[in-house]
Formats: sequence, structure tokens, C-alpha cells
Amino acid sequence: MINYLFACDLDNTLIHSYKHRTDDDICIEIYNGREQSFISSRAVELLKEVVKKVLFIPVTTRSIEQYQRIQWIEGTKPEYAVVSNGANLIHNDDIDFEWKSYFFNEHIQPYTDELNQQQILLSQNPNFTICRVVDDSFLFLKCSDTLDVDRISSEIQKQTNLTTQYSGRKIYLFPPSLNKGEALFQLKKLFNPEKVFCAGDSVIDLPMLILSDISFIPITLTNYLNHNHRLFIQV
Repeated sequence: MINYLFACDLDNTLIHSYKHRTDDDICIEIYNGREQSFISSRAVELLKEVVKKVLFIPVTTRSIEQYQRIQWIEGTKPEYAVVSNGANLIHNDDIDFEWKSYFFNEHIQPYTDELNQQQILLSQNPNFTICRVVDDSFLFLKCSDTLDVDRISSEIQKQTNLTTQYSGRKIYLFPPSLNKGEALFQLKKLFNPEKVFCAGDSVIDLPMLILSDISFIPITLTNYLNHNHRLFIQV
């Protein structure tokens, strides 16, 4: 049995974009020849200690391709990673097809027609600069700068059975049970940890944060969690 499992969101939790770069940050992702994502030197030091003591598993909405762009610092690379908001498990750079098959059959396949229909419909909207299905799992939209993301997300939700969530200028349409909570549930079945720690920064992370024993969250998420849940709050 694994003593401790640490399931951690990536973007804006452990790593951050070039827009928030500081002098001591280390580039961890290059995209189209440009430095894209960074991790702080302090986070690297702490992560090296963490991976020695617990099973560290990133749980991210990033696609397989986006995750594989990350260049982990020596001593920090995880053996496992959950990507595509739970749809895929990567083990030592390889896709776990048993995990993939389970999530597709149980959580995605019933909604593939709806995903395709919404893609056709929303791709005709000029307010979305990107509209694509990610890893055959969910629909991703990137909004133009002029769009009221909260309003448009609410409007989309009214016309679909998919779960509509947004972060910044990005809108996601997920099959209802394709979420990080289900991913964490499967990780707990797989590794049977004694205790689970989680970290996340957005409502997309809430399903796994709720299932953890201890959560590390920004103050903006405190109202979403039960007051009995043990929290470590980041300001």
C-alpha cells in the first residue's frame, strides 16, 4: 500500500505561464520555439523532496501532447500523470490503455455525438478562436478578448447536457462524469493510499479536492469546500 498520494493540478498551481514569470523561474515548456511555462526554483526544491516521500501524480486538463511538452527538472519527473481531465493515464511516457478504455467506455462514449454536435455548432461562432475536441474526450474553446466568458459559458450550458466550465478565457465542455474526482477515485483504487493530498486552483479541480484528505487551494476556492474539510490555503 502507498502511504501517501499527492494529486496536483499543473497550470497555475505548480507551473505558470510566461506572463507571470519572475527572475528565479525555470523554463519547463517550450512551444513553437518560445518559452511557454515556468516553475519557480523554490517549487523545484520542494518537489524534489516530495517525490522522495510520496507518490506524486499530476492531474491535469492538458492534452497528452501538451503534457508531453513539459521538460521536468531532474529529480522531479513523475512516474504517472493523469491528463485530458482524467481520460488518460500516462505511465513512464506510455499511455495506459486499460485506463483509457475504461474512461472512454464508461464516461465519454455516451456523449461523443453531443461533443461532435457542439463542436460543429460552436465552431461557427467567430468569438471562439479555437474550437476542438481534445483527445477524443472533451471540447475546448478559446474566447476572443472581447467576450464575456462567464455569460457565454452560462448560455452554452443551457443548450447542452455536457458540463460547461471555464478558466480565464478558456471554456471546456466535459462529459458529466469525466472529471478529476473520478480520476482520483480510480487512482485511489489503483494505489490504495493511506492518505491523499491534493492541490488545485480552479473549479475544474474541485471534484478531486473534495475527495482528498487535505487540500491546498487559493483563498478563492474556500467557499466551495465543506468547512470540515482540512485545508491549507494559499493567498
